[in-house]
Amino acid sequence: MERLNIRIQPSFWLFIVAAIVFRQGYFAAMYSVAVLLHEISHYIAASKLFYRCKEIRLDIFGAVLYGEFQDVEGRDRIVIALAGPLANLALCLACLALWWIVPDSYYYTEVFFTANLTMACVNLLPCYPLDGGRVLTGLLEKHLGSKALAVTKRCTVIASLAAFALFVFSLFTETKLFALGLFAVGLFSGSFIKGRDAYERTVITSREHFYRKGMEKKTLVFYEQNTLSDVAKRMRGNYLYCLEVVDIDMRVVARFGIAELERLVVTEPLNSRLRDIVNSR
Repeated sequence: MERLNIRIQPSFWLFIVAAIVFRQGYFAAMYSVAVLLHEISHYIAASKLFYRCKEIRLDIFGAVLYGEFQDVEGRDRIVIALAGPLANLALCLACLALWWIVPDSYYYTEVFFTANLTMACVNLLPCYPLDGGRVLTGLLEKHLGSKALAVTKRCTVIASLAAFALFVFSLFTETKLFALGLFAVGLFSGSFIKGRDAYERTVITSREHFYRKGMEKKTLVFYEQNTLSDVAKRMRGNYLYCLEVVDIDMRVVARFGIAELERLVVTEPLNSRLRDIVNSR
């Protein structure tokens, strides 16, 4: 597992100062710990699935796990997305167990329990870019393919408009839900962000994992006119890959072994045509 970098943005310190001024320092500390543990859980899940994560950034809105964009699809997307909320729920259960064993601990951990429960419930909403939205996208990909994310974002827009309508309605009641209004605006704007996923797929296999547990080998088949980028997008770090290049009649014109294919992906321009690579051998 790669070293995890945590970067604290200037806006995070504004959050801490404001919390201290309004005598909410303990709440801010517990909330920050819950958020950080949430993102670390994403990081651990992604690392176990052989994705390379760059860093976690803490700012006034919470924490986000960042990295270079690569497609994260299907089961991997679901597992990584669920890791954060499930970690928060596990911490809630730990608090409940502690309260049962040491009842007086409730007064010191109630805020931490509330922060984790809130993090889990909010992030499980099926709206992008929340974790629940990523899970929904992963489930839809099996049937809708590349259109899955667009469908999830449309659902997010509908949900954000409904939440904002509820906020407007609350203005005419005694309970004015300003937080819900802000959340609706953030959700609406988030659905239009093209953004970058948090994970960069690790193409080169972890040799340590190979030696300890063994790995499956797969053969990728591509036409000569495809690019090396097309091949790289299909490669994941938890498999060993060979490549067969075929012509229009599906006749194999070249084969690349595991080591040779990994070398190509690392050293050659990803926009190189497979036909050109074969001719230069």
